[in-house]
Amino acid sequence: MLRHAGVVGDPAAHSLSPAIHRAGYAAVGLDWDYEAFTVAPADLEAFVRGRLADPAWSGLSVTAPHKEAILAFGEPDEPTRLLGAGNTLVFDGGAARIYNTDVPGFVRAWRARGLPAPSSVAIVGNGATARSIMLAVAGLGARDVTLLVRDPARAAKAVALGRDLGLAVGVRLLGERIDAVDLVANTIPAAATAPHAGPLAAAAGTVFDVVYDPWPTPLGQAAQLQGIPGLNGLDLLAGQAVDQFFLLTGAEVSYDLCRSAAGRELSRRAAL
Repeated sequence: MLRHAGVVGDPAAHSLSPAIHRAGYAAVGLDWDYEAFTVAPADLEAFVRGRLADPAWSGLSVTAPHKEAILAFGEPDEPTRLLGAGNTLVFDGGAARIYNTDVPGFVRAWRARGLPAPSSVAIVGNGATARSIMLAVAGLGARDVTLLVRDPARAAKAVALGRDLGLAVGVRLLGERIDAVDLVANTIPAAATAPHAGPLAAAAGTVFDVVYDPWPTPLGQAAQLQGIPGLNGLDLLAGQAVDQFFLLTGAEVSYDLCRSAAGRELSRRAAL
């Protein structure tokens, strides 16, 4: 029986996950299919329930804006429950387990670059991805996190998470000056960081921008001009895919395979 998996988001057509997972299937010899599905929030429940009921489906990757809503459809593991957001649904006999592989994915990408453990971090944004980065850097040994936000009133969930993790958490408006930090991580659209890219990069030992297309982003370009090492969304995408692929299939693929597959697909699209 042909097995199915896919990524669900709104939109989802831009996702590189199909290229990554299909490359993984080819590498380990699985006869599986993986597609991207654009599903509006109002239609998410019917979409998920329909696939849960189909034994040919192994599960789903989940992207924006569904990472928080997806917790309603199964049993989250402890990190996912703590974050309040997941990115992987694994189907099991009509039930589902929910995971967030962004957290170990960021750690894997960081270590793949051979970067030193960050102690101080500034995170631009306060949503699900920002909280995932916060949990990841806490695991890497960070002690101080500054949230750079456009609306401090919306940062309460991220602040509470940081304090639960034993971090010293501060909140500043995006655009305010920050002291030097080991890492500046951006989790919001590139255009919103453009006016602040130079000062943010100047304060960073390393830069991470969740955006990967188009690249370089204003923050990524500022980092390059200043000779500051950086990661981007392709690194995170590849890192999280390693665990996600294992959860969905039980087979292992490498970070390098996932990163290469994503890069090839992005280059293919750019050439169209």
